[in-house]
Amino acid sequence: MRLDLTGLPPTISEIEAFLADNSPIAYEKVVDRLLRSPEYGEKQARLWLDLARFADSDGYEKDLNRTAWKYRDWVIQAFNSNMPYDQFTVEQLAGDLLPKPSMDQLVATGFNRNTMLNLEGGVDQADAHFMVVNDRVATTSTVWMGSTLGCARCHDHKYDPFSIKDYYSMAGFFSNAKIYPRGDANVGEEKWYEKQIQVLAPEDQKRLDDIVARQNAAVARLKAEPTPEWREAVSKGISWTPLDVHRVSTANGSVLQAKPDGSYLTVGKIPNQDNYTLSGETKLESISAIKIEALPDPGLTLKGPGTSTSGNFLLTGVHLRVDGVEVPLVEGSATYAQNPYSVDRKLSAGGYSWAVYPQQGKQHDLVLEAEKSIPVAAGATVEVVLEQQNTNWPQHLLGRFRLSFTSAKYPRVAVLPVNASAKDQAIYYARTAPELRSARFDVTDLVAEKAKIQSRMATALVMEDKPVSGEITTHVHPRGEFLQLGEVVRANVPAFLPSMPANAPKNRLGLAKWIVDRQNPLTARVQVNRMWETLFGRGLVDTSEDFGTQGSRPSHPELLDWLAVDFMEHGWNVKAMFRQMVLSSTYRQSSQSTLEMNQRDPLNTLLSRGPRFRLEAEAIRDTILSAAGMLDLTVGGPSVMPYQPAGVWDTPYNGESWNVAMGSQAYRRGIYTFWKRTSPYPSFMAFDAGSRESCLVRRTRTNTPLQALALLNDASMMEAAKGLAHRMSDWESKHNGPNTAGKIRYGFATCTSRYPTKVETDSVVKLLDKLEKEYVAHPSEAKKLSDGPRGAALVMVANVLLNLDETITKG
Repeated sequence: MRLDLTGLPPTISEIEAFLADNSPIAYEKVVDRLLRSPEYGEKQARLWLDLARFADSDGYEKDLNRTAWKYRDWVIQAFNSNMPYDQFTVEQLAGDLLPKPSMDQLVATGFNRNTMLNLEGGVDQADAHFMVVNDRVATTSTVWMGSTLGCARCHDHKYDPFSIKDYYSMAGFFSNAKIYPRGDANVGEEKWYEKQIQVLAPEDQKRLDDIVARQNAAVARLKAEPTPEWREAVSKGISWTPLDVHRVSTANGSVLQAKPDGSYLTVGKIPNQDNYTLSGETKLESISAIKIEALPDPGLTLKGPGTSTSGNFLLTGVHLRVDGVEVPLVEGSATYAQNPYSVDRKLSAGGYSWAVYPQQGKQHDLVLEAEKSIPVAAGATVEVVLEQQNTNWPQHLLGRFRLSFTSAKYPRVAVLPVNASAKDQAIYYARTAPELRSARFDVTDLVAEKAKIQSRMATALVMEDKPVSGEITTHVHPRGEFLQLGEVVRANVPAFLPSMPANAPKNRLGLAKWIVDRQNPLTARVQVNRMWETLFGRGLVDTSEDFGTQGSRPSHPELLDWLAVDFMEHGWNVKAMFRQMVLSSTYRQSSQSTLEMNQRDPLNTLLSRGPRFRLEAEAIRDTILSAAGMLDLTVGGPSVMPYQPAGVWDTPYNGESWNVAMGSQAYRRGIYTFWKRTSPYPSFMAFDAGSRESCLVRRTRTNTPLQALALLNDASMMEAAKGLAHRMSDWESKHNGPNTAGKIRYGFATCTSRYPTKVETDSVVKLLDKLEKEYVAHPSEAKKLSDGPRGAALVMVANVLLNLDETITKG
């Protein structure tokens, strides 16, 4: 039962607790607990993702990666919250068309965005989108109607009462998608995309809302009017006092030549990087800012002001010290600054750089403002260090420059654009006034914090329709060919089925409401049949993908009808329906069979015994990792890439690679494994998973030698065997070992959910002893698995237990 409801095997402690519970409702309590567990939603979502053809890549030749996992998270949450199936349907088919749709309702529409996307060069994008529409018609009709409406794409259905007109009337609901072209159509590189949104986690959304509120408050503070003192500084200008230089030095040998105007010119051989240090005195009693003038000179290439062959320079840091004490320089402004080099803040910590390309050959000034005005005693030594340590652009040093200081309150008005308008002055006041510094820093910090949160935002592919007046129309395409346009038809449902509700809009929302309308004879039957198939291995209608005349007749038609009506009458309650099924005496039968049963009911069509069948691919992986004590039960999040053999994903054209997950991420449940359509996870394919290129209603079950090889030899399975061996040894140490038989019984029960018989225990112990002898004879082989022969033998025994038929079989 735990396998059916959660996709995970019961633990030994759970089994023992159940057996020890003498309550008459012990079984019901377990059922209710499992239906409440987060693993329930993951199990049901795994089944739904096949229907939704969910994948992490686009498909076709390039098969580029896509980010779509938010849809998977939505499905898991929908099942865990027991969203009514009719709501579950409407939100997936038309959540975007609901009044004021929530973010979750938009994400839900990813159901119809899971289609493959052809981005190959030269592909006619209108034709490619036609294929997308066809997929949506076929998938919707299969998932909710159990029909092969897709067969009517080219002609009237051969067996069921669907006409080609029905098909394209249904296609009309999906033909109104809004398209966002990108690329040059003239060279065949235009691609058609549909809407994509960014989705925040609830906790991040709360933080983002708080940041926006704080940011708005800080911006409001910056709208203050300039003070009269600031306007006076603008009109009168700023007085600057040059540094009276006593000593000049450079770190890497540059020669600085003093000029009569107090500037310095870099001459001689130019190193790749250098620091200039100038120290001296100033007549000022305090310093509020330093000004660095980068000056043109005829001796420099293109007149400089830098030493590079382009005339540019790259200043990477400035330090100001008074009597050896660092003066924090917190903000800066320049008459011109090359993008992306910033001079706005964190200057003394080297958190900025300044360059002037392509404005070479001109004078440029940089004013760096101190955190607060610093007093300067008479005779104090003032030192300035100009750092030029960029390694990407060698020999980009200041060619000619001059240093000066001011004690003015508003020093940065010195680089205010000439003849700035009153509006520009107000903007500049907001950007430079010291009294508004905290507001500026708040805005900058909040913008950075906001960007950090947004960088974590996942994207989601969602549906969006174009505005339309009147009814949606489309063409019939005779023979299903894109270029052949037949009669015009209105968006509508198949003619032989009940009409759409009178109040339903003629769009996807109306279609969704029609699908879950009580008068629709298919939806509830199709869903309860799939749920029955989940538990019993086959549906009451064996062909769960086809309820038409070519499908199987129901084995128990009255039961199917009753379940469908009961499902609707109880609010489309999925958990309640599962609960009812697993509490039934039919489900609770023993799976043991007799010769007579096998002869009269070989496929268990008559439900003469409890269900028994091999687990699905993901459940096999989850079961083995669970037995090994390695399974990470974290719910939700991006897809992960666990170990797979090298070379499996050698994808041409797109350059993407399989980056093996590290730590616990490598042991997430199978539902989270990255699904690449042209190269699905190999062990999943070995156990009959599909490629997710199209809707898959039920997986076939095969038995092949490749499956045994995958479980016995796959590196991840051997790693699980080591994990199980460790658990067995740990059990032995906790029970005052040595106790070989005890730990074998523990390992066996961990894998199969039952304790072995004495004959089985003795057989496994004998195998352990035999393997130990072999590893004693071949110690180098033992070291590949464990520290010694006994440990290696136990790993191989664990490998055997994990590969037992009972381990990977339900029932």
